[in-house]
Amino acid sequence: MARQPAPPLGGTSTMTPSPHRTLHRHRGVTPRHAHTTAPTSRVPARGQARSRTARFGELTVTYLEHGAVRLDTPEVAWGSDPETLRLMVVVEGEVGLRHSEAAATLTARDSALILGTSPVSYTSEAPARVVICDMPADHAGLAALPRSAPFVVGRADAAVPCALGAFLLDLLRQDADRLAPLARAQVGDVLRTLATSTIMALAVAGCSGWELRRQRLAALRHIAARYTDPELSSASVAEHLGLSRRSLQRLFEGEERTVAQRIQEVRTQHAITRLRDSRLAAASLAEIATLSGFGSTVAMRRAVQDATGVTPSELRREAAVATTEGADEPADDHTGESLHVTAVDG
Repeated sequence: MARQPAPPLGGTSTMTPSPHRTLHRHRGVTPRHAHTTAPTSRVPARGQARSRTARFGELTVTYLEHGAVRLDTPEVAWGSDPETLRLMVVVEGEVGLRHSEAAATLTARDSALILGTSPVSYTSEAPARVVICDMPADHAGLAALPRSAPFVVGRADAAVPCALGAFLLDLLRQDADRLAPLARAQVGDVLRTLATSTIMALAVAGCSGWELRRQRLAALRHIAARYTDPELSSASVAEHLGLSRRSLQRLFEGEERTVAQRIQEVRTQHAITRLRDSRLAAASLAEIATLSGFGSTVAMRRAVQDATGVTPSELRREAAVATTEGADEPADDHTGESLHVTAVDG
């Protein structure tokens, strides 16, 4: 039996694909009976949706028109079935995809591949039209598909997803039910080839960038958590991530600062904060250096002076003076003031 794809809108029963082309009308999450009249040009209002679905073997193709919609709970997440890959192309309007680690806004001709690894919310503030292709994740042609990202995006200038979207839209405009079995099988073969190559291209490009971003964030989190360790270095960060030093350097190519510079920056900012903190006025410079991850007061002095133009001792004195001056300023106190009223002879 063919695998059932994730429902396009909120899991309503009317969106479940049938073996034939169908036309559905929805209002909110209450299913309506299917009917066979073509969609009118009237744009769906808020909470309404119209869809047309056709099955070609294990692939399900859906054309969807909807009004303003928000699918942002686990029960109605967009494409959260791990056994189904969802490829979508925006025909008209603007829709948003959001995950805890990423967000994207799609406009006409933009495409997205939802990989089903975790729930992705789908929102639109105005009417939109999209075409969707659901495909089993265990399809033989997708055995090596990377799935490290919750979704990846292809923009309007990506020719292949746009061409596939146009092909899918045209398929749904045809009376596919009347195709001869051989012709239908041939269409299915072409669709499978196009969908497989498009999905693989989007996933490889998108997941590669996603993985690099994830590794960069992991490196920065490790630095933030371990900056007080004087042994923290590019080499130790690379070892923590299971990368070579060269691979770690490549993660930050094109960035403003190297890993070593980021470590120094974090330590310096913490040292400056502690030197200005009146609660640490009794702490020695050596103690501040140790708390901030510097191996010596000399290293801290050099870093602080490069960042502020003054030495740690001068920075501490400036902060103490500012604190004292702030304490000496008289507070605005209106207690005991009297209101004098002068009588005017009439």
